[in-house]
Amino acid sequence: MIKGKAYRTYLLILAVSFMVIGLLLAGSGASIAEASSREIIELKASGRQGAATPVNITLKGKPVKQQGIQGKEGVLVPLELIRKGLKLPVQYDKNSKTYTIQRQNVTVQLQPADIGAKAIVDGSTLVLPYEWKEIDGMPYVSIKVLTDNLGYTTEWDEKTKTLNLVPHRLNNIKIHTKTISKTLPEATIKVEYPQVSGLKNKGAEEKINTLLQSRADSFVEKSIKEAKESQPSPNGSPYEYLGNYMVTFNRKGLLSILEQTYAYTGGAHGNSIREGLTFNLKDGKLLTLDEILKGNPNYRSIVDPVIAAKLKQTEGYFGGFETIGNNANYYLKDDGVVIFFQLYDYLPYVFGFPEFYFPFSELGVALK
Repeated sequence: MIKGKAYRTYLLILAVSFMVIGLLLAGSGASIAEASSREIIELKASGRQGAATPVNITLKGKPVKQQGIQGKEGVLVPLELIRKGLKLPVQYDKNSKTYTIQRQNVTVQLQPADIGAKAIVDGSTLVLPYEWKEIDGMPYVSIKVLTDNLGYTTEWDEKTKTLNLVPHRLNNIKIHTKTISKTLPEATIKVEYPQVSGLKNKGAEEKINTLLQSRADSFVEKSIKEAKESQPSPNGSPYEYLGNYMVTFNRKGLLSILEQTYAYTGGAHGNSIREGLTFNLKDGKLLTLDEILKGNPNYRSIVDPVIAAKLKQTEGYFGGFETIGNNANYYLKDDGVVIFFQLYDYLPYVFGFPEFYFPFSELGVALK
C-alpha cells in the first residue's frame, strides 16, 4: 500500500489532474454531471456556488421532491433523493459506517470521512473520494456517484436552474475486481484489475478477461524486475507500485475502462500512466478511436483545433501539438469521448493529465 509522502504526492497529482480536466474540456453545454463539465465552472464563476444554494432536480423531466445543493466541486444530492426519487436501494451498515447503493449489477459503497466519501465500486477502490456533506442530519453526496458509476447523465436548464437526471440502461454484465498484492524487500505492489462475466459470447468474455489480467500481470512483473535491478532508491526507501481502474462507460454494448498505474522509485514524486480501453462486448474487440467515431472519418478536423487552442491558452504549454494522430488515448464518458495525454506530453507535471471531452453530437456521431 502506498503511504507517507509518496501517497500524498500521488493523491495531489490526481486531484490536480482532475481539476485541470474541468479547465480544459470542450464540453457541449448540455451536461453538468461533474465538476469537469462547463456549466459547473460557469456556476462557480458567476458566484452562485454557495455551499447551501439549492438546485432543482428532475428525473427525465419530471420533478422529484428532494432538492440538491451546490457543493464545492459540483452538485450534491441527498441520499434520500437517490432512495426515494430515483428508487435505488440505499442501505446503511452501522458497524462499517458504509452506505451501499445499487443499480442493476453495479454496487457502490460509500464510506464518509472528513475529506469526503471513499468509494468502492464493484470491489474497486477509487483513489479520490467524492464530496460529502451532512446538513441537519441528512447526508449529501456528489452527483458524480451517479454519473461516474450508475449510468446517469445530466442536462442543465439555465433558465429554470434545474438539473435533469437521465438514466440509461447499463449492459447486462457483472464486473468484479481482482487484486494482486506483493511485498518484497525492494518494493510493495498492489494492483486492482477488472474481470467481466455475463456476456452472451463466452469467447468474447474470455478474450476481454485474458487481456485485462495479462496487463495486470505484466505491470507486476515489470515492477518486480525494476525494483530488483534498480534498488536502492535515492532516499533508501522501498519502491511502491499501484495499479487501479475505473469503469467510465458501460452501455450500448460497449465497455470503457480507464486504467492508471503509479510507480514511486524515490525522489520528489512518483510517476503515473493512464490508458483507456474500450471493448465491443459482442466480440471482445479492443476498439480504436477511429472505430468508435467511424460515423465521421473527418473528426480530427473538429478535435485538433479545439485541443490546440486550449493547450495554447494554458500557461506552461511546451508547444508541439499538431494532431492527436492515429492512436489517440481516449475513453468513453457520458455521451461522448474524452481524449487525453500523458504527464509531460504538452504541459508541466503540475497540470496532471490534460483531458478534453467531446460530445458525440459535436462530432457528428451517434452510438447505436
